[in-house]
Amino acid sequence: MLTTTMSDEADDRWFLGTQLRILADANATGGAMTVMEQRAPFGFSPPLHVHDREDTALLVLAGRLTVRIGDDERVVGPGELAWLPRQVPHTFRVDSDEVHLIELATPSGVEEFHREASEPAQGDVLPPPAMPDVPRLAAAFARHGGEILGPPMHPVGPA
Repeated sequence: MLTTTMSDEADDRWFLGTQLRILADANATGGAMTVMEQRAPFGFSPPLHVHDREDTALLVLAGRLTVRIGDDERVVGPGELAWLPRQVPHTFRVDSDEVHLIELATPSGVEEFHREASEPAQGDVLPPPAMPDVPRLAAAFARHGGEILGPPMHPVGPA
């Protein structure tokens, strides 16, 4: 289950096969930061991408990720944080059955990309598997200061 937001209404989204909740956005933080909570299934990996406007951090609450930041890769588990500086290409892959994480971005704004490139969630569950609409994703990301550079990370064996 995802936690509550700083506003009165939850902003739950289905984003690329994950469940995403926007906990704090530009309105709630005066533009200082975005806070999002995400649950993602085994094997999930966003395309290799870069943010031009914000630095981000992934704080793993449960599960395990392999994170690629520039040319480096490392495994991040519960209680560990991965720092993803702006203008450095990055991606990650879920290596456990599921991951539960908090994404922090400073300054705020990346939440608008997530809103534009997702659908309202239909309940507190992961969405059914579906092929991503890559042109929609790339166009939305470009409008919000990002660029898709390559494919997701290769999958690994069963969790």
